[in-house]
Parts: sequence; structure tokens; C-alpha cells
Amino acid sequence: MTGTRGRFEKGVWVEEPIPDEAEKAGTAEKTPIDSRIQEVSADVSGTINKVVSLAKDLFTTEEGRKHIQTKIDGAAGQLDSAIKDFISESEKVFSSKKGEEKQEKKQIKVE
Repeated sequence: MTGTRGRFEKGVWVEEPIPDEAEKAGTAEKTPIDSRIQEVSADVSGTINKVVSLAKDLFTTEEGRKHIQTKIDGAAGQLDSAIKDFISESEKVFSSKKGEEKQEKKQIKVE
């Protein structure tokens, strides 16, 4: 701590800025890109906090759990419907191919 200006506060050394450094820090101009970076960083931080809060509410509240269950039930219904449609279409394709094979066998005559 030799050569620095400061003081102890609650057992921690807090440096005091040297006047030249304070003047330089005060006169530094922010460029437009620096301002945009700072603004976007604040927005991202706020958005992350909102997402964390929403996740907490979804998993820890009765309303959130009901919402999740509703979405799961809807997705399960869509999956079930898609599987049934696939099976139905597959049966149609296979039954039509079997019919074609039978017709082809009937058309060929061996003497």
C-alpha cells in the first residue's frame, strides 16, 4: 500500500483516486458505440433476470405447474395424432401395394 492514497473502511483498504486520474476519468468522452454497448448490456442483463424470474415462477407456483402440464398435454395429443396419422397412411400404402401385387399376379398367365 506504499505510494497509494486511501483509507481503511471496515477492514478493507479503499483507494482514493489521484486528482490527475479523477480529471482524466471525468473528461473521457463516451463514443456512440460505447453508449450502445452499455445500453444493450443493461437490456440483456434485464432480460436474463426476467427469464430467471419466469422460470422460478413456472416451477415453484401452482399456476406455473398447471401451465406446464397444459403444454405437455397439448404436445402429447399432437404427438399421438401424428402417430395415428402415420400408421393410417402406412396402412393405406401397404394395402394398395398388396392390391397391386395381387392384380399383377392375376394378369400374368403362365401356359
